[in-house]
Amino acid sequence: MILGLICTHTNLTTARAENIKTIAVLPFTVNSADDLSHVQKGITYMLYSRLSWQDHVVVVPKKNMETLLSKTSDFQGNKLIHEIATQTNSDFVLAGSITELAGSFSVDARVFDIKNKQFMTFFEQSKISDDLIEKVDRIAATINNKVFHRSTVTYEKMEQEKQAHINELKRRNPEHMMNRPGGWQKNESPGWKIWKYLF
Repeated sequence: MILGLICTHTNLTTARAENIKTIAVLPFTVNSADDLSHVQKGITYMLYSRLSWQDHVVVVPKKNMETLLSKTSDFQGNKLIHEIATQTNSDFVLAGSITELAGSFSVDARVFDIKNKQFMTFFEQSKISDDLIEKVDRIAATINNKVFHRSTVTYEKMEQEKQAHINELKRRNPEHMMNRPGGWQKNESPGWKIWKYLF
C-alpha cells in the first residue's frame, strides 16, 4: 500500500515536472430522494476515463482520493478543495453535484484552477435518470475543451448540434438577424471566474 502511494506520488511529481496538468476529481454530491449511488459511481469512473489524456492530463487515482477523503472528512467547501489540491499536488480540482427536482435532473460541475484562484462552471439538464451518464459525458467533453484545450468526438458532435440549431433558428426567424450587429452570434460557455477562498 505504502509502495503504491509512493509510486503514485512519484508519477504526479514527474507529471508536474514535465508540465503535465494534474486534476483531482471529488465524488459528486447527490441531492435526491432516490438511490442514485450507481449513477454517482458511474460518473466518477466516466470522468476518470474521459479526462485522462496521455502526456497532457493526469487524473489522481481513485484509491488515493478515497484515502485522502477519509482523512479530510472534517473539511468542507473551499477548504476541502484547497486541502485536496495541496495533498495531491493538483493543478485543478473538479467538484460537482446531481440534483433531482420534480422528476428532472441537473448536473452541475466546477473546475477550480488552484494556481490562478479561479473556477469555471459547467451545467447540463436531463428529464430522465437514464440520460445522466450522457450528460456527464458532455460536461467532460466541455471541460476537456475549455480547460485543457482538447477536442474530442463528443465535443465536435456538440458543436455540430449547436451550429445546426443556430442554422434552424436563422431559417425560422430571419428577421432576428437584423437585430444582431455583425450577424448571428453564438452563446459561448461561461469563462473563468474569480475564486475567493479562505484557508
